[in-house]
Amino acid sequence: MIHRRVVIALWLVFAVVAWNVIFDRLVWTAATDFTRDQVVRYQAGTPVTSIHDGFSPRVRIAAWQASLWTLPIVVAGVAAVLISFRRVR
Repeated sequence: MIHRRVVIALWLVFAVVAWNVIFDRLVWTAATDFTRDQVVRYQAGTPVTSIHDGFSPRVRIAAWQASLWTLPIVVAGVAAVLISFRRVR
């Protein structure tokens, strides 16, 4: 019989993997947008922004968005495990 802790641990692993996938995609999109903005600025003759000023805030936002998507996974997974293990008894 599978123990409740093992199943919860698997849900947590799933949440970490989901966070990583979401974060990677959002950072990739942010990098593309940042690069496009810099090219447009350079072509227009306006000063470009530094990576620290232009890209770091986007990475911070990506981390928050990935965390907000993972929170429901953890809550739903743990709730489902607790409910299902109560019914087994």
